[in-house]
Amino acid sequence: MTNKSARLLGSEALAILEADASSELKRARQIVEEAVTSDLRAYLGRMGLKNIQQQNISSLVTAAIAGGQWGFNSLIDRLSALDLKIKNLDEVANEILTLIYRHTSILNYARIRVTSVQSIVKTLVSKFKNAENTRDLSEIQGFRIDNRSSLMTWAELAEKCYQDIVISSGQVSTRSISTYSKLWKSYVEEKLSLHLGFTASSDMKEYISERLKPIANYKSPTASQIEKLIMSSAKKYTFVSQSQVRNQNLAASKLITFKKDLGGRILQISYNFDGIDPALIQPVINSIKGQLIIDPKQDKIMVDMSSGNSQVILEIEKPKKGDLDTIKIQLGALATSP
Repeated sequence: MTNKSARLLGSEALAILEADASSELKRARQIVEEAVTSDLRAYLGRMGLKNIQQQNISSLVTAAIAGGQWGFNSLIDRLSALDLKIKNLDEVANEILTLIYRHTSILNYARIRVTSVQSIVKTLVSKFKNAENTRDLSEIQGFRIDNRSSLMTWAELAEKCYQDIVISSGQVSTRSISTYSKLWKSYVEEKLSLHLGFTASSDMKEYISERLKPIANYKSPTASQIEKLIMSSAKKYTFVSQSQVRNQNLAASKLITFKKDLGGRILQISYNFDGIDPALIQPVINSIKGQLIIDPKQDKIMVDMSSGNSQVILEIEKPKKGDLDTIKIQLGALATSP
C-alpha cells in the first residue's frame, strides 16, 4: 500500500541511490570473499593442507576472485610461493576457479549492476556540482517523486540525460547502454520503492540481495561436495601458465583509447575494441592503490594489465586517492556485459 505522505526530490533520489549502491557492493564483496575463503580452505584441506595462515588464504582469495588469466597466473605464483608441494599447479588453480565460479559470478553481476547506477548518478551529480545545469538537469534535480509512475518517469528522464552526455563524449561503450538501461530502472524501483512506500514490481531475481541469499551464512563443502561442485560448475576453466600465445593474440588485437579530463589532469584508458574484461577491473584498481602507497606524489601512474585476449593500459596524471572511484566506474562503463 502506498504511503501518500512519502515524497522525494530528484536530487534526494540520486543521493539515496549513490549511498545504497556503494554499500551494497561492499556487502556483496564481503559475503563472496567469505564464501570463497570457505571453499578454498575446504579444497586445500582435502589435499591435506589444513594449517595455512589466514593472511596466505586471503592472498589466494584475492587472486581467485580476480579470475581470468590474470587471476589464474596470480594463483599459480602465490601457491608456488607458499611451497605447498603441489604437483600440478595448473590443475589446482583451474579447479579452484571452477569451484568458486558460482560465487564470483554473483560478485561480477553486482559490479555491473552497481556500476550502471554509479555511472549514471555520478555523471549527473558531477554536472550539478560543476554548475552545468541545463534545463534537463534542473528538471531531474527538482523533479517531485511520490509514486511508482512518477518514479519511473524520473528514471527515464535521468537515463536519457545521462545517455546524451556519455554517448556524445564516448565515455561508455554503446554495447553497454542497453544493459545499463535495464539495470538502472530495476535498481531505481527496487531501492526507492522502500522510501516511497510501494511494492516494487521488478523481477526480484535481478536484486543483488536475492542472489546473495544462497551464500549468506555459508557452510564449507565436504570433500565429496567439492567434487560434485567442480563437475557441475557452469564454467570450466582450462588456463595454462604460458604467456606467449596470449601476448601474440594481444599484439594482434586492436586497441581503442578513451580520454577524460579530471580538472586539468588527463585519464587515458586503452582497451580492446569489444570492451574490458570485468575481471581486470579490480586488479587495475589494486595496482593503482599500491603505486599510490609507494609514492603518493607521482606525476603519472601507468598500469598495463591483461587477461586472456583482453588488455587494459591506463595512464593518469598527478593521481589522487580520490580518483579511484572515478577510475573504477569508468572501467566498469567500458567493460563487456556479463
